[in-house]
Amino acid sequence: MNPHLLVTQEGAIKTLTFNLPDKKNPVTPEILQGMKQALQAAETDGTRIIILTGAGDDFSAGADLSAGAEDPRNENVTEYLRTTVNPVILMMRQTDIPIIAKVRGVCVGVGFNFALACDLIFAEEKAAFSQIFTRIGLASDGGGAFFLPRLTGYHKAFELMVTGAMIKAEDALRMGIVNQVFAGDLLDAAVQKMANQLANGPYVAIRQMKANLRVGIAGTLAETLDAEAVNQYKCFQTHDFKEGVTAFLEKRRANFKGE
Repeated sequence: MNPHLLVTQEGAIKTLTFNLPDKKNPVTPEILQGMKQALQAAETDGTRIIILTGAGDDFSAGADLSAGAEDPRNENVTEYLRTTVNPVILMMRQTDIPIIAKVRGVCVGVGFNFALACDLIFAEEKAAFSQIFTRIGLASDGGGAFFLPRLTGYHKAFELMVTGAMIKAEDALRMGIVNQVFAGDLLDAAVQKMANQLANGPYVAIRQMKANLRVGIAGTLAETLDAEAVNQYKCFQTHDFKEGVTAFLEKRRANFKGE
């Protein structure tokens, strides 16, 4: 049992919840260790969708600044990031399991970058996002310099990152940072609906689509074309492909099995 990270499973949907609500859910080493274990387990325990969220009213306030040495300049932050933070971010991107960020309240610093590492971000209308690092004299970590300019363009990302600006949910939607914004009482249902849709859809195709996009966002056109060619073969071997074609010809809704 990891009290800093709650892990729950309902059918094929696994939910990971940052669980330090009295501190606005800072990202602790215990959370990162729990996420690593949960992501590893998800590859073999039947998980099809992961939801990442925060307990209480906030997603995450970023790094836990109350921990560590009295003078943080004495800490080996490079080693910490390389061995503790970065592997989890990479696991989130390298898994073919779709991950949905469900964001309420504060979502800043490395907490923001954990949301950006997800495949979908659904936000509550009062959520606020920030690459807040420069406010305490830091540059980015957790992949912010990779994720944000690919969403907003370089110049806007530079502005947001060097100023540490707070971004309202509606502005994040307009800039392409989040997928959808909901009133607070509608967020849970919207995330659950999307999770169910993906978990019960043509799941092999959904996994391969994530794999294709992973190559496409970082690779060349030639590498992307080749990945698509390889991954399309996997889809051709599925019941869902046969069922999808049959349903299309019969003008009915497909009955996908996700196998």
